[in-house]
Amino acid sequence: MPEKPNANLIKDTTKKPETESGTGLEISNSSELEKLSGAIGVVQDAVNHDQTVKVGQLEQIQEAIKKLRVNFYGEEMTIEEINKIPKLEESIKIWEEIRQGNLENKEKLTLLNPEIAEKLSHWDGELYLYNLYFLSAQAAEAIAHNKGDLQLGGFASISDETAEKLSHFQGVMLWLPSLTSLSDKAAEYLSHLKGTLSLGGLTSLSDKAAEHLSCHGGGFHHRSSGTYLYNQLRLRGLTSLSDKAAKYLSRHQGDLDLGGLTSLSDKAAEHLSCHQDGLELDGLTSLSDKAAEYLSKYKGKIYVSEAIKQQIDKFKK
Repeated sequence: MPEKPNANLIKDTTKKPETESGTGLEISNSSELEKLSGAIGVVQDAVNHDQTVKVGQLEQIQEAIKKLRVNFYGEEMTIEEINKIPKLEESIKIWEEIRQGNLENKEKLTLLNPEIAEKLSHWDGELYLYNLYFLSAQAAEAIAHNKGDLQLGGFASISDETAEKLSHFQGVMLWLPSLTSLSDKAAEYLSHLKGTLSLGGLTSLSDKAAEHLSCHGGGFHHRSSGTYLYNQLRLRGLTSLSDKAAKYLSRHQGDLDLGGLTSLSDKAAEHLSCHQDGLELDGLTSLSDKAAEYLSKYKGKIYVSEAIKQQIDKFKK
């Protein structure tokens, strides 16, 4: 079970909200606040008139509190969302360490607020934050300024807005290893990213998402620093691929990693044979002769097992 923030933590953060610096907790003036006030008013009225307070009325207050939106250290969240974040108190302590210039425990963070994300964006080298419970658009916008290898994991989904902010990532490689779902719109945003995009946690991909991701890439990209980026699209978690998705992905310019596929239809093999750069299919355990014949025409570098390689080589002239 996720570790919930204790009462003292919430109490401390509500004593003196410091909204200018993005710290503390401040209740947002929203429709949820109006609902909470209304629910409390009903109970208060019953008490004032010596009437029995019904369980349902108390449950309404409880639900209204859960949905109440607050500004929590610069993040717009509900009370329910805050209570689900594991090891929250430890993360807040690590934030203070980071403010003091100590980044030793950064990998333990379960929550990233915009202020800390901005500080970490200047980290020189690989930055792995793989325990994040979720990633907001505000934090994504700040961390996207990182110019190295960036791994953001722990969350299974992201909003379309968060994906749009991440599309401006300025580094070499963006890993989102724990994503298990991706909306078509989020895929469209992420396709604009320059550099390698790794979505190894996805086990399925809609045809529309594949169409969008096919636009990612473009070979080498020259950077102002004088270095070059070679775009790779890593979808190693996919266990199946439709023929239409294969057709779209074949248009991707850059290395394409589909190493999680164990089989491939003849039509999908025909489409993928038109891909121009590196193609990883080292997870294939079986392949029809027709599919092998198609893949034998592949012009780039193809990575398969030795057994599959021998099957493909039989059709090479």
